[in-house]
Amino acid sequence: ACSRMSARVEWAIAGGALSLALAVVYSNAFTNSFHYDDFHSLVDNPHVRSWSNWSAFFRDPTTFSSMPERAMYRPMVLLSYAFNYYWGAYSTWGYHLVNTVVHLFNALAVYALVYVLGKGSRPALWAALLFALHPLCSEPVNYISSRSESLCALFYMASLLAYIQWRRNGRGWVLVSLVAFAAALLAKSVAAVLPAALLLYEIGFYKKLESRRAGFIVGAYGGVLALYIWVARRWLGDSLSEPVREYGIQWLTQIKALVYYAYLAVVPVHLSVEPAFIEANGVGDGAVILALLLLLCSAYQLLRRFSLAVPFAGWILLPLLPSSLVPLNVLVNEHRMYLPIAFLCAGSAWFFSRHPLGRNGRTWAFVALLVFGGLVRQRNTAWLDELSLWSDAAEKAPFAYRAQMHLGRALEQRGHWGEALQHFARAVECAPEVAETHYNLANALRFAGRLPEARAAYARSLSAEPRFVPALVNWASLLQDIEAYEEAEALLRRAVENEIGEGADLWRRLGVLYVRQQRFAEAEQSYAQSIDLDPARAETHYNLGNLYFDTGRAKAAADSYGRALLHERDHRGALRNLGEHLLKVGQFEQAAQLYAQGLRLLPGEVIFYYGLARAQEAGGQATLALSNYRRFVQYGRLNPDHRAAIEQHIKGIERSLRGE
Repeated sequence: ACSRMSARVEWAIAGGALSLALAVVYSNAFTNSFHYDDFHSLVDNPHVRSWSNWSAFFRDPTTFSSMPERAMYRPMVLLSYAFNYYWGAYSTWGYHLVNTVVHLFNALAVYALVYVLGKGSRPALWAALLFALHPLCSEPVNYISSRSESLCALFYMASLLAYIQWRRNGRGWVLVSLVAFAAALLAKSVAAVLPAALLLYEIGFYKKLESRRAGFIVGAYGGVLALYIWVARRWLGDSLSEPVREYGIQWLTQIKALVYYAYLAVVPVHLSVEPAFIEANGVGDGAVILALLLLLCSAYQLLRRFSLAVPFAGWILLPLLPSSLVPLNVLVNEHRMYLPIAFLCAGSAWFFSRHPLGRNGRTWAFVALLVFGGLVRQRNTAWLDELSLWSDAAEKAPFAYRAQMHLGRALEQRGHWGEALQHFARAVECAPEVAETHYNLANALRFAGRLPEARAAYARSLSAEPRFVPALVNWASLLQDIEAYEEAEALLRRAVENEIGEGADLWRRLGVLYVRQQRFAEAEQSYAQSIDLDPARAETHYNLGNLYFDTGRAKAAADSYGRALLHERDHRGALRNLGEHLLKVGQFEQAAQLYAQGLRLLPGEVIFYYGLARAQEAGGQATLALSNYRRFVQYGRLNPDHRAAIEQHIKGIERSLRGE
């Protein structure tokens, strides 16, 4: 009983120390903004705004994003987003709180791993604090989309811990381990390496691998993995079918990456969301040869001095294996080191138990934790918003085209068009072979009114990648604006032929183009095709409603506006146009309710005060109408003539109310 009480006290102390450390270190991160992938997977993703979609998260990878071509099978992440949205909509504070709490539980998992493997509470607390405050872990805490990494790590370590408990104590721990393994896979596919980690545990801690034990691991955990692959097969097939670089270059590059990651683990400074790291040139690349020599020497020394080097080295390296084998757009990433750092910190407890720190060593260890905490707080400031993040990245890697491109977008959003153009041009210089660099430059040139240059940039984008749909669409939009309709149609037709998940919107755009040319029958057919492909696309229903209205079919127009609002309650155009229809047919109460709904959902849309006032006046509620006319005049940006007309109308209502 005393032993159990002592263990509870030790765990309570560990939990309190870790919670306090994380609260201090990450206290300046809770108001940081959303960043790049957060927008398509969370902010603009309608699927996470309702708990009713929870089952779709497990069936349909396209629910991961507002952009179907960026589908991923990560239902556990989507469930966590839905939880956050339910409690706080898009308040970033709640998302950062969840990320920090997940990181806290991962630190406790590191503590548990060291503790249950027999090293006691002090080494376990040292390892957990080292992991909690390690600067390489700051990206999965600050970057909401990296929650996939930390959630996967949490379930991965929970599965490993449950297996260890089952191996020692039996009972039902193996079921807990299998369920946790499934949850880890449903957070991120990198968890697929867990069965190999369990085999390494058997080899390292039991000095042998019984065939019966190996068969169980392969059968039970392999069965869970096989089921996951079968469910996620469509997305996994798409991700592997078109590698972004040759496999040989990928593997040589990742050999270099191992040394880079090792350096950052020991000296975590100059961190960046876009590291200055380049592909290997080939087998004769000096950096690759040096990396191989360093890795071999390190492995020799570890195996000679550290009896558990094999399992811990394997646990550190295994999570890096999927991103090393499969070519991805980004060569190296801080968040890929999250789970390896957890095992590295756990392994340090064994190493320092063989080589005790001593009094001076403990002082230096405490100083190291303070330094790490300071580095994390400093790194948090870079994640403040998109401008600070990409300014930091571009400063540290001036030749990285992605950093220049994202910095240009951040400046564009702030209205700094001149600076944005400079960085888009710089991105083109860094990577002229990448279609997206020319595309972003073209968009900025178009906004600046430099249309001939924009057309040339769109052409260069399509020369780099002829099937690049965004360039086809935006070039077509430019041509439509200058009434070059035939050329615009040709580009949209090309986009339809090359569609990858965007067919519904492309057919909608074709419909808009046909309306501009008064080809109403073809426009209606295009809208119908768009709705067949995606019945829930509100913008298509809205455009179809406008077509019906323009062709004198008011009732059909109203029905289409209603369907648009069914799928998007705050669609500004549908709310306004349906309200106008209700006013015209004398349904004043329904019009007032609709405009009031618009003000609740879109309080900044001042025009709804005007519609609400007209509906109330027509319905005999002059006093309420007067109040809303005044709000419209107060908050609306009206030209002098319109303002004078509304003010004159207000005076007329006031005279009527006085009985004059």
